[in-house]
Amino acid sequence: MNRQTQFVFVPSATRNHRTRTGLSLLEVLLAIAILGGAMIVITQLLNLGYRSAIEARMRTEAALLCDTKMAELAAGVLPLSGTSGEAIEENPNWNYSVSVENASQVGLLAVTVTVAQNNVGNQTPMSLSIVRLMPDPDYDPTATEASE
Repeated sequence: MNRQTQFVFVPSATRNHRTRTGLSLLEVLLAIAILGGAMIVITQLLNLGYRSAIEARMRTEAALLCDTKMAELAAGVLPLSGTSGEAIEENPNWNYSVSVENASQVGLLAVTVTVAQNNVGNQTPMSLSIVRLMPDPDYDPTATEASE
């Protein structure tokens, strides 16, 4: 039973080299920093989207209320005269103002309806105006033709 032993020469550079099986602390910290930065950016985007949605809802509500008051003026439900700071019955968080001026065309009035939100908390109040030309109820075309 003669055993022969063979010796294999292994260079010293490869003999002490270990294969990496895990992540270093620096790589873990870098990954956590990237994840944290991404979470901050995503949170800011969600906040921006939320604020934009609230503003869009307020603009839509203002447009509907303004159009409603203009339709009431056109239908004769409200008097065609200037008012300021009247509360809207359907929504007490909003006020409306009406401005009536003579238009450049004879027999027409430029009616401006402005709705404004009451100051709610720390939000900037929303305001919207609509201008519409309406026939002057006091205009008599026969009287102007006779004077010419």
